[in-house]
Order: sequence, then structure tokens, then C-alpha cells
Amino acid sequence: MKTGRTIGLALMLVLAGCNIETVGPEGPPGPPGNANVFTLTFTFSMADAVFNGPVASVQYEVPAITRSVVDEGAVLLFFREQGTWTAMPYTFAVESPDLPAVDYTISLGFGYDVQFLEVFYEASTEAAPLEDQPDRLMKAVVIDGFPAGKAPVDLTDYEAVRRYFGLPD
Repeated sequence: MKTGRTIGLALMLVLAGCNIETVGPEGPPGPPGNANVFTLTFTFSMADAVFNGPVASVQYEVPAITRSVVDEGAVLLFFREQGTWTAMPYTFAVESPDLPAVDYTISLGFGYDVQFLEVFYEASTEAAPLEDQPDRLMKAVVIDGFPAGKAPVDLTDYEAVRRYFGLPD
């Protein structure tokens, strides 16, 4: 069943136009007693985004995000920039080229529910040119049945999460 779930997840993300690398339940195990943890690597592409006012989002069907993940686990999302993985949500300011002042902000965020993941850019104003935002390499860490509040690791640091759960680079 686990293999079918991983194959279904890979198929759904490929159909959404994403390149993914999945390390699932059959991949390297984390420390003894830890939850079923795996990663998904994909590209959040602006060509796939749906625009709605100040939001540009892509929705993915992810069968591996089960009720157990939603109720007792977690989904962590990171994006790659300047050689490092940065935890989401993340907000950055866009400054005027003429003045040292912030014109608007853009947040890179996500939400999830059972079999569902949505990744989005959200601007503080509808005048922000979201279509000019770059595609982003993303890495999701899906933790099934792990009480995130008891994690002995900084869940905002991908490298620490990777080392703790024994995930590949």
C-alpha cells in the first residue's frame, strides 16, 4: 500500500507539471521510534499558477497527506535560494528603485489538508507584478503521525530536519 501511495503521489505531481524526487516510506529510515517521514522535491512554476487578485497559487493533489498527517503530523515546506533551504512561510520586501523604501511585500506560503497541498505567492497589494516572480525549487517534508510540538529538532532548519530524520540530501 505504501508503494502505491508513493507512486500515486509521484504521478499526481508529474501530471501537475512538476519534477519531483520522492524519498518515501521505503527510503532511509529516521531515528528509531520516529514517524514515517519522507520528502518531495518539486518546482513551483509560475506557468502553472492561477492568479486571483494579489495571490498566485498552484494546487497539488497529494495522496500521501493523510488524515493522520493532518491530525497528528506535519508538512514542512522549504524553498531553495542562494544555495540554502529557507523555511516557509517567508515574506520579503520589494523596494522602490528610486527611494530606499518598501513599496510592497510578497509572502511565499502554503497550506495543506487531506490529499491537498497549495503553494502560493501573496502580495500586500494587487498592483504587485506577481507574474514576474521566479519559479522556485521546493522541498516538502511530510511527517506522518509525529507530534511536531515534541520534535527535538528545529523544524524551520531543513538541514537539521534532514539530519534528524535521516533524509537524503
